[in-house]
Amino acid sequence: MLRFADFLAPFDADVFRRDYFGKRPVHINGPHRAPPLDWQRLNEALAVTPYWNEETLKLFFDGRAALRDNYCDTGAKTPAPANPAKVRALVGHGASLVANHIHKIDPQVGAVARMLEAAFAAKAGANVYCSFKDVRAFPTHYDLHDVFAVQTEGEKTWNIYSARADNPVNPVPPGDEAEKWLIASRGELLFQAHMKPGDILYLPRGQYHDAITDAENSMHITFWVKMSTGLSLFDLLERAAGRESLFRADLPDARDHDALVAHLSRLGSLLDALVTQPLFLTEVLNMQRGSGSVEPIYDLPVRHAPKSFNVLRGAKIVRMKNGVVAQTQAGETIELGATYPAVEWLLRQRFFSYEEALARHTSVLPDELMGVLCALAEAGVIGETELR
Repeated sequence: MLRFADFLAPFDADVFRRDYFGKRPVHINGPHRAPPLDWQRLNEALAVTPYWNEETLKLFFDGRAALRDNYCDTGAKTPAPANPAKVRALVGHGASLVANHIHKIDPQVGAVARMLEAAFAAKAGANVYCSFKDVRAFPTHYDLHDVFAVQTEGEKTWNIYSARADNPVNPVPPGDEAEKWLIASRGELLFQAHMKPGDILYLPRGQYHDAITDAENSMHITFWVKMSTGLSLFDLLERAAGRESLFRADLPDARDHDALVAHLSRLGSLLDALVTQPLFLTEVLNMQRGSGSVEPIYDLPVRHAPKSFNVLRGAKIVRMKNGVVAQTQAGETIELGATYPAVEWLLRQRFFSYEEALARHTSVLPDELMGVLCALAEAGVIGETELR
C-alpha cells in the first residue's frame, strides 16, 4: 500500500507536514520517482469514451475554454459527450487538454488520491493537464484547494508568486478584468520551479501561480486535496442545535433590543458548549472519515462469505454529552464511539452482515465496528447466524 512518506521520498514527510503543508509552497525533485501516469495510459483512459463529456474533458486556448460545440457532440444528451475526432483536431491547433477526475478511471492515479485522502482526512482527486511548447494554458490564478502537481511527461516551468489569497472558498469570476486584478495582486516572483518527470510541486490553497510548457509537450497530474473547513460544520451544528429546546424556541421581537441581545447571548453560550462536547467531536471525526472514497476492490470469481447477525433484542440509542451509547433492555450500557451511525442502522434490521454495515457507513473503521458487535453479542442484543 502506498504511503505518503513513499510518495514524497526522499523528502521527509514529517518535515513537510511541519513546515510546508498549509503554509508555503515547495518544489520536490524526484528523478527516481516513477510517475503514476504516462502517455500510453492516458490515451487508454481517454479511449473510455462514455466517461468523457463537456464536464470531464476541457480544452483551452491561452486560458480561454473552447466552446463545447467545437469538441463535443451537442444535442439532446446532457452533458454533451466528447467527440474524439474533434478533440484531436483542436489539440492539433495547439489546444491544451484537461482531463478532470481521472482518478475515477485510472487505478494507479486513484490509489494516490485515496492515499492523500487518508493522509489528510480530506477529499482528494486528480486532473491531468496536457500542453505543448510555449503554451500557457492558464493565466495567473490560485486554487481553492491544496495542490500536489506531479510532472509525468516532458517539462514545465511554474512561476510561484508571493501573494496568497486568504483561505479562498469561491472562484474568481472569469474575464479580462479578473485576469488583470490577479496579475496586479500576485506580488513578486517567489521562485520558479522547472519541473521534470517525477518532480512534485506543492502549493497551499490560495497560492498565486502560472506555468508554461518548455518541451515539445508536457503532462502533469494535479492531485487536489480539499480539507474540511469551519464552513463544513454548519450541517452538524444545525442537527446538534435542533436537539436543544433553547434553539427551537421563538426569538424575541427584535424591536426589544435588550431581550434579543440577552437571548442571543444564551444561544451563543449554548453553542459554545455544544461544539466542545465529545459527542460533537465524534461527529466531526465521522464527517472527515466519511469524506474519502472507498478502494474499488474486486476479485471475482471469488465469493466472500459474509459474517451475518440477527437482532435478538431491542436496544435504545442514547445521545449524551460524552458520546452515544446503546442501552440494552437489561439496563447495560455499551459505548459506541464513532460506530454509532452503523449501530443505529443495524438495530433497525432483522438481519444484517458486518460487511454491509461497513459498506453503508464509510466513516466507521472495521476493527472499531467488530469490537462493538462483540459487545452487543455478549449483551444478547445480536447473535451470529447464517443467511441463506
